[in-house]
Amino acid sequence: MVNGIIGGAEAAPHRVNQNLKAMKRFIVKPFIPLVLISAMLFVSSCSKEVEVHEADLIGVWDIGQASFDIKVGPISLFQFLRTTMQLSEQEAQDYVDDLVAEYDHISGGTITFSADYSYLIENGDFGEDGTWELQGDKLYLTNTDEVLEDNPLKFETFDGSSALMAWEEDQEVDLNEDGTSDFTATLIIEVDLSKQ
Repeated sequence: MVNGIIGGAEAAPHRVNQNLKAMKRFIVKPFIPLVLISAMLFVSSCSKEVEVHEADLIGVWDIGQASFDIKVGPISLFQFLRTTMQLSEQEAQDYVDDLVAEYDHISGGTITFSADYSYLIENGDFGEDGTWELQGDKLYLTNTDEVLEDNPLKFETFDGSSALMAWEEDQEVDLNEDGTSDFTATLIIEVDLSKQ
């Protein structure tokens, strides 16, 4: 009887090892290809640089309606003004509206990119000219008043006849107009372009 128990005890680990090996074949082997496929999908879904060729950019483009997103850290400027700065809903909205109004000239009009690397923006009474430089999916504009080298326009999409461009700028905000910055807001502008 003692021999039977010892023999049974010795046989049990062998069966357990066989069961573990079977489970590994059943679970782990199919799992490895799933992990590899998931990793490939993740890598391929990461944002890629949009391919833009200078020759495709040259011409006259209609500038569509711009959309604005203003954030302080991870929250909207409006939410920040309401919760952190404790402004009323109307005061917060008025401030956001005034800030967006500073960029009204961005929507509408046209922008012309010439082969000699000059550009011309025309929108009613607003006009601007200067030079342009394309580096990958980033467009740098230089005019006599300002250089946008630190904040280039970035092509989000581009197909030769339409484009979505984004521009991001940090702006120091002085709410009480005492000459000191109360906080920094990030202004993100997206605008659609369509080639004429």
